[in-house]
This record gives sequence, C-alpha cells and structure tokens, in this order.
Amino acid sequence: MSTINSQQTRLNIRELLFQECRSMVEYAFANGLPVPIEVAKTIDELNPTASTPKELDEISEQPNPNLDSLVIAHQTLSALVKPALPRTILLLETEHRSNHFWNFLGPVPIIRQMMIASLMSLLLFVAFAYSADVTVGAGNILSTHGMPLLKNLCFYLAAAGLGASFAALYKANSYITKGTFNPTYHASYWIRFSLGIISGLVLSVMVSESALNTPTEIPAIPSTDLIDHQFLRPMLAMLGGFSADLLYTILSRLVETVESLFRGSAKNLLAMQQQEADTQLATNKA
Repeated sequence: MSTINSQQTRLNIRELLFQECRSMVEYAFANGLPVPIEVAKTIDELNPTASTPKELDEISEQPNPNLDSLVIAHQTLSALVKPALPRTILLLETEHRSNHFWNFLGPVPIIRQMMIASLMSLLLFVAFAYSADVTVGAGNILSTHGMPLLKNLCFYLAAAGLGASFAALYKANSYITKGTFNPTYHASYWIRFSLGIISGLVLSVMVSESALNTPTEIPAIPSTDLIDHQFLRPMLAMLGGFSADLLYTILSRLVETVESLFRGSAKNLLAMQQQEADTQLATNKA
C-alpha cells in the first residue's frame, strides 16, 4: 500500500511539473523570451498522462520517469520568467481556458469576488445616498436613533466597502500584472476587506459634531472649498476601508498615550528600556 501511494505521489508531482513547464513555455514564447531549444524539446517529448491502466502500470514501474529532465527544465524556465511565478502562470492559463460566464469580471476567482463586492457596495452607496434620512447630523450614534441612524450607518458601511474593495482590487491587480499572484493568500483579501469595513465604520462615527460644523482647512492647498466639510464622515469611512492600518495606528497611539499616564513619561520608558538592555547584555557576557 505504501508503494502504491508513493508511486501515485510521484506521478502527481511529475504531472504538476509538466503542466507548469508547459504553461511557462507558452508564456515565454508569447512574451518573446529566449527559451532554450533543449528545454522546449524536453517539454514537447514528455507526456505525463496515462490513458489506460496498463500504461499507468508501465510508468509506475520506472524509477522517476523523465523526472530529472523535467526538474531541470522547470528550474530553467522558472529563472527565465521571473518575477512571474510558475503557479501564477498556470493558474491564469487554467482560468482563461475555463470559459466561465463570470470570467469577464477578472482572471482569477478573488478578483471576480472583489468586483462583485465593489459593485454591491457602489449600489448600496448610491441607494442610501438617495435617502433623505442620510444627513450630516444623523450619523451621530449618541444623538440619533431609529431608521435614520440605521440608514446612515449602512451608508457609511457602503462607503467603507468601496474603499476596502478598491484597495483589494488595486493590490491584487498589481500582483497579477507582475505574475506574482499567490492563491495561497486568497483568504487574506477577505480579511483585509472585513477589517476595512470595521475601520471605516468606526472612523466615521468617531468624528465630533464640532469638526463637522467647522470648514476643513488644508494647509498645503490655498482654497478651503476643495473638500466639503459635510462629506467628512463618508470620506473617513472610505479612508478607513482603504487602509485598515489607519484605525490600528490611531488606536495604538491612544493606548500608548493612556499607558504613559500610568507608567511614566516617554523619557522614563526609554531609560528603563535602556537599563533592561544593558542588564541583558551584561548577563549574556557573563
């Protein structure tokens, strides 16, 4: 049983290497890259598939059939198509040949999913912006209640979704253009999307009413009418959705500020850290 499993694993690896090599050869020829003739001949001569059980048994009895040449060809082609990754090239080719109805939304599933999420966020943003209950003062969760508050919060969630989907699409598109997209990080895009929605909602409801009633002043720009102060909450929601690190940085600074009130000033903290480092260094020398 163990012999059969090892042979099946070897065949799977061989077939995967062949598929990646074939995709990289097509990618290299399509982009005008100089493919060595020996590598092209090796890929053309190899055929890892077996159509009948008899052929499968004959291939299984051979020790690593054509595996050495296949590994050398794979290494050569991987260095040739850099920075593109073999897995990415094979994935894009497979998705391109699938001929699914949703392929016009993007070359890989995560792009198509993010496109749908961005379109839904855009439709919700326009729909809630059309409501008369969505106003500047109605977004305060402490002074507003009922359906107007719910509509405003949904409006901010839609704005945060626009920013989060824009950031995810922009980053994924840059990876696909370079050929370095890794499907292993598929879930990380949805995690950042969820963090962006949370960040955008929190930032939009944290703004004070006095800040909303004061015209926005941008020192680098002479005119103060560039950004309407009434659009401050939706803009913060989009910024929070675009960069979830923004809220994380703000909260981290607030935590550090509160901790400094109980632990001492920053100067004392640096002195304590330096003393601990000196003590650790003396201990290591001893």
